Amino acid sequence: MQGFLFTLELENFKSFRGKQTIGPFKNFSAIIGPNGSGKSNLMDAISFVLGETAKNLRVKKLADLVHGVNVQDAISVNCKVKMMFHQVDDEANEKTEKTFQRSLTEFRVDDQKVSVGEYHKELEKINIFIKARNFLVYQGAVEQIAMQGPREMTQLFEELSKSFELRDDYERLKQEMLAAETNAQVNLTRKKDIVLEMREAKQEQMDAKRFQNLKQD
Repeated sequence: MQGFLFTLELENFKSFRGKQTIGPFKNFSAIIGPNGSGKSNLMDAISFVLGETAKNLRVKKLADLVHGVNVQDAISVNCKVKMMFHQVDDEANEKTEKTFQRSLTEFRVDDQKVSVGEYHKELEKINIFIKARNFLVYQGAVEQIAMQGPREMTQLFEELSKSFELRDDYERLKQEMLAAETNAQVNLTRKKDIVLEMREAKQEQMDAKRFQNLKQD
């Protein structure tokens, strides 16, 4: 199932005063404009509604996101961003809508208030993982990923694939496998010993029978 950002509703977020609706977006959209026109702030809005922290939104604290705060002329004590996400099932020819809304004080999914943990879980259902930051590519991010070492790269792939959630099960099954291999080796060695003992016993039996035959002769 594929999905894409359909619309954004911003209210008093950074340079966007009052309520502003941006979109609808297409599967591929380009945002262009001169310096200072709000392109980076739009990127911050998307990052904000997708759960990014203040340090990745170019502010010291989330309250600095409110329109006018940077010039000591805040028009509100809160700001919010609402995202409408479209999911498309090409095989079933069906389209579903899901909304995510975040303000300075709460999180909402489909207009229902949820905890931050529940919010992140709902985002993961559409393959957006906050820790892995797989939903936005920032300047320099590609080079940063390319320069990562094997351990960091493996951790990134584990987060993207969610295989880290199976780590405990993997370790448990690995130990069970090693124990089974050890038991199999012990049993194989024991089997070889038994076969050898049987051969020796059979040889002793044959020797004893031969001795009896010679004795009778």
